[in-house]
Amino acid sequence: MRKKSKKRVISNIIFNIIALVSTIVAIVFCIYLFNLDILPAKYLRIIFIGLGVFYLILLGVTLPRKMRIGFKIVACVFLVIFAFVFGFGIKYVDKTAEFVNKINDELKQKEDYQISAIKEIKKEDIDGKKIGIFKNGKYDKIIELLKKKYPKIEIIDYDDPVKIFEDLSNDDIELIIASDNVYELLQTDLNYLNISLKNMDVLSVPVDSISEDVVKVVDVTNTPFNIYVGGGDAYGSINKVMNTDVNMVVTVDPVNHKMLLTSIPRDYYVVLPSKGDEVYDKLTHAGYYGIGESVKAVEKLLDIDINYYAKVNFSTIEKIVDAIGGVDINNPRAFTSSDRVTHFNKGDIHLNGHQALMYARERQSFADGDVQRVKNQQKILEAIIGKISSSKTIISRYTDLLDSISSSFSTNLDTKSISRLIKLQLSDMRGWDMESQNLVGHSATSTKCYSIPNLALYVMKQDADSVQNASNKIKEMLEKK
Repeated sequence: MRKKSKKRVISNIIFNIIALVSTIVAIVFCIYLFNLDILPAKYLRIIFIGLGVFYLILLGVTLPRKMRIGFKIVACVFLVIFAFVFGFGIKYVDKTAEFVNKINDELKQKEDYQISAIKEIKKEDIDGKKIGIFKNGKYDKIIELLKKKYPKIEIIDYDDPVKIFEDLSNDDIELIIASDNVYELLQTDLNYLNISLKNMDVLSVPVDSISEDVVKVVDVTNTPFNIYVGGGDAYGSINKVMNTDVNMVVTVDPVNHKMLLTSIPRDYYVVLPSKGDEVYDKLTHAGYYGIGESVKAVEKLLDIDINYYAKVNFSTIEKIVDAIGGVDINNPRAFTSSDRVTHFNKGDIHLNGHQALMYARERQSFADGDVQRVKNQQKILEAIIGKISSSKTIISRYTDLLDSISSSFSTNLDTKSISRLIKLQLSDMRGWDMESQNLVGHSATSTKCYSIPNLALYVMKQDADSVQNASNKIKEMLEKK
């Protein structure tokens, strides 16, 4: 009898420990879930009341000493299962909070400047050589970094990008240092020079922090607002300064669940506000001076306020589309992308991440080039938003979606507003009515692009009617309540 009594005491202690641990895990999960402030109140009430009832029943079976051992074992099995479920739940909730905070961090941007040569030069032999530098807005910072690392180097200034490459070819200088947009000229406007460069070293130049006046805070649950979406033409780190292939204003009406997508061609000829009222450049080049410059340029162009920005790049599109299991679109005409590999059939097609990126980037296959490209970009974005906002995708692809965005997406939308938007979507899981518009212009060339002066570059001159009509439509949606 004593042995049975002793076994029963030990069993009760074990059952009590299981009950205590499981209850603590459940309480911690509820606290995490409440503090996250994403689920609507009606869902929280259901979860908390449901958990309370279940645990009262299970504890009522587990804790009494005289309860039959079989009932206690069954109750403890459920308590153990719940402990594991809520343990994973805590992990997911914590991951969500970490994600929201990570994409909300201040964006510390940098621009890489490559030190390059036609002939191979060892890194340790750079000091003392003649290096050409193309003067631009970050000239002083580059010189400071260059002299600090290579104090004996001889610096020669250039205003003309053609001249700097010609002197490099003629051995008048041995090295050049320039940003990616200058090197990009060798693949486009200056490809006739037939120059192949070897990169010797790289200097990272910090870009000034985004000023606070870029943000115009509103209550995103009941007030229409604008988000500027800047899509960089690079893979990898989102902190890298790059020109923007995608320039889009997303006007959101949270009350009526409507979105208006306004796309601006990358080569649109716009004012760079921080450089002066009469300083023009391609919109894509505004990205070289930070996301804040792009925001200001678009605000001035359309005579609107941008409330927030979202910065993405090639990696973002690929990762998000793959994370949600691809997207479905209707393609009006068949074409093969400029990589000569990816083909798109006419009609309804399913795209993975890489295919979606190729579809959004293509312009050479179309007579109207960049105008059609921005339409395709809108089509991809609409497909992504439509799929993410469905309950099936949010539940089944949740962690994959967070992982895909966290390292390749940045926004100045504050944490509280992000939580409110998610809560708004989860409250009724309504779809969004989406409309799109595109700015058009006139093809031209200009030697007065701020980033690369004195070289005739392709630009798209503004069409006043197109700009005004787009501006009016955005303002009309912003005034809706």
